[in-house]
Amino acid sequence: MHEAVVDIEAVDLLLFDIGREQFALPLNAVIAVHDGGLMHSHRSVDERSVGVLRMDGAFVPVFEPTRVLGVSRAGADPFVLMIGSDIARVGLLADFAEAALQVSLHTSRDLSGLGSMDGVVVGALRPADRWVTVLEAKALVHALLAVPSTHAD
Repeated sequence: MHEAVVDIEAVDLLLFDIGREQFALPLNAVIAVHDGGLMHSHRSVDERSVGVLRMDGAFVPVFEPTRVLGVSRAGADPFVLMIGSDIARVGLLADFAEAALQVSLHTSRDLSGLGSMDGVVVGALRPADRWVTVLEAKALVHALLAVPSTHAD
């Protein structure tokens, strides 16, 4: 179980769509949301990335979600979610980003025991008519960079 998620009574989540799936990340882990047209096709930062985005004088690798989340983008005009963790900043391509939603994670279904996602998927919420998969930002960054996770299980 991921104590950082369970111990929080309420959290602000940024909702975003990739294909037909809706995901959420803690808003405090999302550095910025940029138009995908700002991305440069340059792979020298990380060979697994699809490009880079210049941010604060540095090139940040941008990744497709398919390898880690198992979903593909539906649109041709993506957004780039800039996500930060203790080891790096990365960009994740998404089809649509929505306003933040404040929720109590105690009302979410705990999916942290799935195992196959290496701690990336931690829960599911249904704030309206769709299920939202809640992601853990640090584990997502580690998975995109293919760095072994340091999560306590």
